[in-house]
Amino acid sequence: MVGFLARTRQDPRADTAFRLATTWARGQKTIHDVRALGHAINVANTLGRYTPDVPPQAVAACLLHAIPQWPLTDEAAHQLVEEQCGPEARWLLEALRSEHTVLEDPSGRAVEGHLRQLRTMPWLAHATLAFKIVMLQYAPLRAVRTSDTGAAGPFEALQANQLSYLDQVHALTTGLVPQIMTTDFGRLLEQRRPVTTAASR
Repeated sequence: MVGFLARTRQDPRADTAFRLATTWARGQKTIHDVRALGHAINVANTLGRYTPDVPPQAVAACLLHAIPQWPLTDEAAHQLVEEQCGPEARWLLEALRSEHTVLEDPSGRAVEGHLRQLRTMPWLAHATLAFKIVMLQYAPLRAVRTSDTGAAGPFEALQANQLSYLDQVHALTTGLVPQIMTTDFGRLLEQRRPVTTAASR
């Protein structure tokens, strides 16, 4: 049986994105020390596992968004994606990248605006949740924080600053994406939610 990504790459928009991602990812790793191209493929296949009818433009956006650093400016990259993968791929890619601003300060209007995009832009909620599921799969299980020192595992920084935002994404995407997708995201989030314990004396 042909795999999801191989099947989707029969569309030239997805195939072009895969080829661009392969070139752009060369020598790069993610912050989780995962090869960037492998990360991109993982996200695309995760998206396809939950939504096998996802359009190739959404797959293209996911493949390229998963690459940590592009060899050209954002505007040049977005223009290239529009020309070679279609305007829908560009819109999704820009929307996915706009979340970086939200994560830097997950409060206020930036969050409201991005959540509005998730509700209204076709396939953005699916693509976003695919990234979140993969991210949580990389994260350690239940980092422990001691109440007096604040010491914690690598996921603690995310918990402290962004957990409320992730909870909002979880609540909002319920009903927008397949139920099993939000269920799996919620389960992973709970498994990796840091636990505060009293410091040992």
